[in-house]
Amino acid sequence: MKKLMVYLDEDTHEDLKTLAFQANTTMAALVRYALDKTFEDELDAIAAERALEEGVRHPEEIVTLEQYMEQRGLAVPSRVDAPRAPRSRKVAEPRRSYGNRTAGKPRR
Repeated sequence: MKKLMVYLDEDTHEDLKTLAFQANTTMAALVRYALDKTFEDELDAIAAERALEEGVRHPEEIVTLEQYMEQRGLAVPSRVDAPRAPRSRKVAEPRRSYGNRTAGKPRR
């Protein structure tokens, strides 16, 4: 973990301190939580890009899902598709006229 210094105005500092006391945690934990929730999607995207770049640099370390599961002694149950009954098709019904308009006469 790295250290980061953040400057807060006095009121925010006191409010954060009170919140941390009420939540029985530290101010730093609250700040980390707020950052994680606020930038969750962006941080996930950055971490995924970093993982992909690492895979490109070291392709010999990449394992397939099958290899991973075999190493862990896991098995995925095979999915057996039951035969399905054919669906009945709906037949389009002829259009009905709406209101008192006559067929083919444009609206005004």
